[in-house]
Amino acid sequence: MQVVIDHIEGRRKAYERHDFLVKLLADTTLPGERRLAWAPSVIPFIMGYSDLNKYVFRKGEGDAHLDPLQALLNAHTYEEDFHWQWMLQDLEKLGADGRMPLSEATRVLWGPEFAHSRRLCLELASLAAGAPAYAAFAMVEAIEAVSVTIFEHCQGISLRDGQECEFFGTKHYAAEASHSIKSPEVAESSLPRLDDLQRGKAIVMADRVFSLFDEWSNGLLRFAIENEVNADTYARMVEQSKEAWPSTHHVPGPGDGVVGAMPAR
Repeated sequence: MQVVIDHIEGRRKAYERHDFLVKLLADTTLPGERRLAWAPSVIPFIMGYSDLNKYVFRKGEGDAHLDPLQALLNAHTYEEDFHWQWMLQDLEKLGADGRMPLSEATRVLWGPEFAHSRRLCLELASLAAGAPAYAAFAMVEAIEAVSVTIFEHCQGISLRDGQECEFFGTKHYAAEASHSIKSPEVAESSLPRLDDLQRGKAIVMADRVFSLFDEWSNGLLRFAIENEVNADTYARMVEQSKEAWPSTHHVPGPGDGVVGAMPAR
């Protein structure tokens, strides 16, 4: 397993060169609000990741013979439980917490601008489905490697009023860096050995996760470049969603050429 962890660290170092980090988060010439303009677009992923921890990664609780890797994963899922609440507090600091009807908020969250975060959750859930504990462990290690790298770069970003965010800042980075899954106790001596086939599958899993996060980070950078964090931005998204809906709706019926339709009589 240590070979897999070392491979993940190599991929993490490569991720540090992503344009999202280098050209946005690390650009101290930009105001904090611009460096964090991508933040609202991660809402579907952060909330989805909370559910992934609860309903996908957490397994076999109470099993006296639980796989040691699964036991580590279960402990980790509880450490992640509360992080999303910091994000909600930060949305107010960033000016993204204006009032809008639930229907309009839904148009924003499920609109095309947030698709990169929704798609990432679905991809991760698909990968995790039926994955053995060693592959799921590699998956979560890769996710955490990306997470700790992003929030390390968020440290010290001050907003115009001098505040620093909690989720998008030092507080979250400290929490990510101190997770038990990254502790010195989780070392080769305490992890099960993998055979060549298992090791190969774990590395393939980690590589796929990093590829997904590379694509996601492209989406974050694009969102930050194209959008400001203000009420006008979300009003535009709502209007675009409404305009995309046809003004008239035709329900296909018999004889419309729909596959499987009953023949007209």
